[in-house]
Amino acid sequence: MNREAQIIKASVISIVGNAMLAAVKGVVGTLTGSIAITLDAINSLTDALGSVIAIIGTKLAGMEANREHPFGYGRIEYLSSIVIAALILSAGLSACIESIRSIINPSPSQYTAVTLSIVAGAAIVKFGLGYYLKRMGKTLESGSLIGSGIDSLMDGCVSTATFLAGILFITTGVSIESWLAAGISLLIIKSGISLLLETASKLLGERADPKIVARVEREARKVEEVRLASNVMLLDFGPNRLGGAIHVTVDGQMTVAEFNRVARAVQKRVFNACGVKLAGVTPYPDADADDDEEAREVRAAVARIVWGHDRVVELRGLYIDPQNRIAHFDAIAEYGAGDLMELHDQIVATCNEECPGWEFDARVMPDVGD
Repeated sequence: MNREAQIIKASVISIVGNAMLAAVKGVVGTLTGSIAITLDAINSLTDALGSVIAIIGTKLAGMEANREHPFGYGRIEYLSSIVIAALILSAGLSACIESIRSIINPSPSQYTAVTLSIVAGAAIVKFGLGYYLKRMGKTLESGSLIGSGIDSLMDGCVSTATFLAGILFITTGVSIESWLAAGISLLIIKSGISLLLETASKLLGERADPKIVARVEREARKVEEVRLASNVMLLDFGPNRLGGAIHVTVDGQMTVAEFNRVARAVQKRVFNACGVKLAGVTPYPDADADDDEEAREVRAAVARIVWGHDRVVELRGLYIDPQNRIAHFDAIAEYGAGDLMELHDQIVATCNEECPGWEFDARVMPDVGD
C-alpha cells in the first residue's frame, strides 16, 4: 500500500472513530448536563472534520506536476495542516467562551455509573486512536496525522479528567465542571497553536534533517570518483519530496565529460537510496593536485586566516592553482555573523597581505546546508 493510501486509511479510521465518540459524548453530555463532556464531543467532531481535510489535502498533494507548478503539489499537505490547526483553534476559543459563561452562571451536572463508564470507555478509545494516528503520522511523515494523533491523545487525557471530575462530584458533591471545561479549552487552543507553528515553520523552510543529509553524503561518496561530499542543500516540496544540490570533491584534472558522468552517477545513486532529487552536483577540485612548495604555503596561510575568524564555521573547496597563482575557497559563516560582504573583504585583505602576488577567489556563504 502506497503512502497516500495509508494516510487515507488512517484518516478514515479517525473519522469513523471520532464520529462515533462525538455521538456518544453528545448524548452523555446532554443527559448529564456536563459542559465538559459536551465540549469534548464537539472536539471529537472537529477531529473528524480534520481527518476529512487531511484526506482532501493528501489527494490534492498527489496531483502530477505541471507547467504552472513544476515541483508538484506536495506542499498542499502543509496547507491542509494549517486549516486543521485553524479548526482546532476555533473549537478551542468557542469552548473557552462557553466555559467562562458556565463559570459565571453554573448549572448542576447529573452523573451516573453508566455515564461515567461511557466516559471511561471513550478515554480508552481516544488513547488507542491517538497512539495509532501519531505512529502512522511519524512513519508516513504526515503532519496532518501527527496533529490528529496528538489531539486524540489530548482528548484521552481530557476524558480521563472528566471521569475523575464525575467521581469527585458523586462522592463529595463538589463540581469542577466549568473549570475543567476551561482547562479543556486551553489545551485545545494550545494544540492548535502548536500545529500551526510547526506547519508554518515547514512552509518557511527548515534546516534539513541531519540524518537525511548524512545519508545523502554517504551515498554520494560511494561513487568511485567522489573523494568527499559536502555542502548538501535540501529544499522541501512536501512530505517525502526533497530536492537540492551537493558539492563533491573530485580529481582536479577531471574533464567536463568525465565529471558529467560522475554527477549523473551521484544523482542516480542518491535518488535511489534516499529519494532526494539533486538538481545540482557542483565539483570541488581535489587539493592533492598541487605539489608546489609556495602553493602549500599559500594553502596553509589561507586555512589559518579563514579559521582565525570566530564567525567562520567551515572552510570548503580550498584549491590552489599555482600556474595562475589563484586560490579558490569557500568560507561558511555562522548565523548572526553580520555583513558577509564585510567578512569577505576582511578575509581577502588579510590573504593579500600575507601572500602578495596571489589572487583569492573567495566566497563567504551562510551556513544553510550541512
